[in-house]
This record gives sequence, C-alpha cells and structure tokens, in this order.
Amino acid sequence: MKPARTLMAAMCGAISIACATTSIAMVQSTSVQAAGMFLEHGTHARAPVPQAAARPWWSGFEDTSLDRLMAASQGTAAPGVAAAYIALKVKTLELGYLENTRAAAARQAVLIGTNPPRHDDFAKELAARQADADTTIGKLKAQRASYISYLAAQCHMPESALSDLLADALQDTALPRFSAEVPRGLPMAVLARRSDINLAAALYDADPGAMPDGVIDASGEAQDIDMPDKPLYANAVMQARDQVAGALRHLQMRSEIANTAYRRVADARSDFESSKRRRDRGEISEVQLMEDFQGLLLDLHVLAAANGELALAWVVFMGSIGGDAPIDAVANALDTSTTQSMQFPFLHKVSRKLRNP
Repeated sequence: MKPARTLMAAMCGAISIACATTSIAMVQSTSVQAAGMFLEHGTHARAPVPQAAARPWWSGFEDTSLDRLMAASQGTAAPGVAAAYIALKVKTLELGYLENTRAAAARQAVLIGTNPPRHDDFAKELAARQADADTTIGKLKAQRASYISYLAAQCHMPESALSDLLADALQDTALPRFSAEVPRGLPMAVLARRSDINLAAALYDADPGAMPDGVIDASGEAQDIDMPDKPLYANAVMQARDQVAGALRHLQMRSEIANTAYRRVADARSDFESSKRRRDRGEISEVQLMEDFQGLLLDLHVLAAANGELALAWVVFMGSIGGDAPIDAVANALDTSTTQSMQFPFLHKVSRKLRNP
C-alpha cells in the first residue's frame, strides 16, 4: 500500500494547491478603484469625464506576466494578446488535471487487475478513459503550442524566449483575475471614453461629454435617445450603449457561472476529504476513492474553464468601454472550433457512485 499512498499524497497535494489558489476572489474581488476605469454611479451624466490614470485597462488583471507581454507587443492587438495569454493559462491547468486523471485511472486499472470483478466492464471503461486522456492531452498540448506561437509573433520574439518569459506564470496555478467587482450598471458618461463616439461627435458637431441622463444596464430594455438636431449622432450613441450593455450582460452571466463552479469545487473537495477518511476506515476501496478523486478533478476542470471565460469577458467588457474591437481580436486569437469542443473532455464519464469492487 505504500506506493498507492505516495501516489495519493502527490495528487492530493496538487489538488490542495489548485483549490487554494483558484479561490472565489477570482470572481468576487473588491477594488473598483484599482481598475481605474469606472465612473461612480452617482456621477452626473453631463459632468466632465475624468480620464483614467496612466494605467492601461489590462493593468486591472494585476498580472506582471501579462504586463510584460503587453510591453513586448508594444500595445498592438492588446485584446488578442490578453485572450491568448488567458487561454494558455487555462489550457495549462486543464492539462495538469487530465494528467492527474490519467494517473488515477491507471491506478484503478492496476487495482482491479489484481482482483478482477466478475461480469464487469469497468476495466474496459478505464482503458477507454486512458486512451481518451492520451488523445485529449495531445490536443491540449497542440493548443498550448498555438497560443505560444501567436504570443511570440505578437511580441516579436522567438518561441523559446516567449516560453522562458512565461515559465513562472505557467507554473502558477492561479488564473488572471480582474480587480474589480462586476458592475450592475454604468452611467451613460462612460461612452465618452469610446473612440467611435469621439469620432461621431467630431463628424456631427456634438459634445461627447454631454451624454443623455441614464444608466447602462444589462436588461436590454433601453429606450431610444432623442436628439432631433443630431439624429445620426444619437444613433451612434445608442449603438455604443447597446454594445456596452451586451458586454456587461455577458460579464454578469460569466460571473454567475464562475461563482456556481467555485461552490461545486468547494463541495467536491469536502466530499473528497470525507472519502479519504472513509477509505482509511476501510469503508470504501481505493478504487472508489480514485473515482471520487476524478470527480473532484472534473469540477476543477469546469472551474478553470469558467474562470477563463470570466477573464475573457472582462477583456471584452473593458474593450467595449474603451471603444476597441476586442470581440474580433479575441476570436482571432483563440481557435474557437477546438476550444469549444475541448472545454469539457471525457471526464464527464466519471461515476461518483461506483460500487465498491
């Protein structure tokens, strides 16, 4: 039993680190001021719009590696660089979880191989899990390589140098988190930050700082803006407002999903600790414990994906306030045809109620 306990200690240690660093602070941080981008909700819409501090929007992630990437890329394609970096971090976490899952399935195969149950297909299922894990791990490694290649091109450096630059960041299991609460709504005055609004104001002789009263929220029920003397400018303002509202709605949704995923991980971790105590008392076998361990890995995988999507939603949201086009940049940086299909791999086959062989 000593090798088995050594294996379990190593894997449980890895999970403890992941659970500790992937905390609810990822989705519920408190410092709006640190982001340096939002106006107070009580600010009158016609008040002068204060300029954000010299800090760029990505500084809200408070990630030194991301700052270095932005400096190396000289600010070009900033949303795409942020998106690729976040995706690289997420895929690195997923790779670790899958490697642990493969090791747990291999351990189960060894255990039932010494005492195979009668009339049971679990051995075949374990073999299929390991084969699926091998395939998925290969695809994750290819995705990671594509993100590194993209970042290296944007940062004008060899891939080896880019890998060295990110070596410590990829060892850190914490994902980038934006240091601001998810807002419930924003004053219309934030639209004056957008480049398209400033361009429209110049074209139609309008004052971008004189926005109509009101709040941008995620309800999707905004009223039309009536500017009889400047209808084209009013249309530009409404389009900008709707884009910000859509980005805010997406951000709120992703925040709720990430919060739910965190609660599931907290419950799964508690259940796994209980399973370890039951194993120690001889109430369940190590095969069942490994199954419960893979269930925890599944929830951690889902949390990593949810937190990554939340971070990307912040990229899109901050871009919508600044008037950039981050949605296109994010789409170009990420291979969505593979990331969507790879988001929830074979782990869904894990049974939390496997009978005790």
